[in-house]
Amino acid sequence: MKSLIRVSSIFIVLSIAFASETKEELVSEVQVNNTEASDQQLIQSDVIPIDIEKMKNVRIKKSIREKKYAESVLKKQQASEKVKQDFVDSHVKKAQEKSVFKKWASDARSKLSIITLKGENGEKAIKLPSAPESN
Repeated sequence: MKSLIRVSSIFIVLSIAFASETKEELVSEVQVNNTEASDQQLIQSDVIPIDIEKMKNVRIKKSIREKKYAESVLKKQQASEKVKQDFVDSHVKKAQEKSVFKKWASDARSKLSIITLKGENGEKAIKLPSAPESN
C-alpha cells in the first residue's frame, strides 16, 4: 500500500511540473507570435491604389442591367394587365349583346300574343303566335 501511495504521489508531482512548464512555453510562444504579427502589419500597411474609373464603369453597367430588368418586368406586368382588360371588355360586350337580344325578344313578345295549343292529355304542346291584330 505504501508503494502505491509513493508512485501516485510521484506521478502527481511530475504532472504538475510538466503542466507548469508547458504553460510557460505557451505564454512565451504567444508573445513571440504577437510581435511577429505587428511586424507583418507594418510591412503590409502599404495601401493599394483604387481604380476609380473601373469602379465607375462597373457601377454604370450594373445600373444599366437593373434598369433593363425593371423595364422587362414592367412590360410583363403591362402585358398581363392588357390581357386581363381585354378579357373583361369581351365579357362586358357579350353581356351587352345578350341584353340587347333579350330586350328585342321581350319587345317582340309584348307586341305579339301567343296561343298555346294543348295536347289530348292537357299538357302544353306548341306555342304559336295568334293572328296579328289590325289597327
